[in-house]
Amino acid sequence: MYKIGIDLGSSYTKGVLVDGNNEIVDYFLTRTGFDFNKAAQKIIAQFSLNNEIEYPVYTCGYGRDDIKIPFVSNSEIIALSKAVFKIYKRKCSIIDIGGQDTKYITINNLGQVDKFKMNRKCAAGTGSFIEELAFRMDVPSLEFSTYAGQATEEVKINSYCTVFAVSEIIGMIKKGVTLPNIILGIYNSVIARSVELSPVEDFLILTGGIPDNHPIMLDLFKKKFVNCESPDKSQFLAAWGCVLLNN
Repeated sequence: MYKIGIDLGSSYTKGVLVDGNNEIVDYFLTRTGFDFNKAAQKIIAQFSLNNEIEYPVYTCGYGRDDIKIPFVSNSEIIALSKAVFKIYKRKCSIIDIGGQDTKYITINNLGQVDKFKMNRKCAAGTGSFIEELAFRMDVPSLEFSTYAGQATEEVKINSYCTVFAVSEIIGMIKKGVTLPNIILGIYNSVIARSVELSPVEDFLILTGGIPDNHPIMLDLFKKKFVNCESPDKSQFLAAWGCVLLNN
């Protein structure tokens, strides 16, 4: 029998298949769309193909209460913290950069949440900021890291608003600023917005879809915070934490 943890995010739904030792044996990711239940059913259908599933499933995220199968709802903040502490077993800060928000969390030596802040007033510092700018620039966002690695100098994107940032970037292009330098500036803008939430304390763990899909982000964070790590497949940690909290 296997357990399922599901993080129903605003942009993507992440699922993990967990064995009797609470270890992840499989991952699955799907776009959330407008129907949280449908997204969750995709996760369950995928994992049920060759496995016997134990119910209820364990959920967190924006759509954690909006599914039509037996489930146990969990706080995404506590679930993510549980998974991070399971890996590192120490006091640390967490910056989680998702599609629609950025979260800052500190956990103590017992794995308990000491502090939590979230930015969801605007897209600045989130995945949607990168996705929208990538769309406007007609550059696949998953190629951003490659371009940024070719940058020769840092340029600063001052605008918080995506609309104004586009205008700012158009102005840079007219002045001959190269695409790699602009993309590096976009990454640094996301980092600047995310660390504005709170001063980083102690050891920093970077999680979410952005560090998973944009590997250069970890290198850029390390320029500011030497003691910084990002676990493999970090966007699935909250889903895993849901299972850990209940088993």
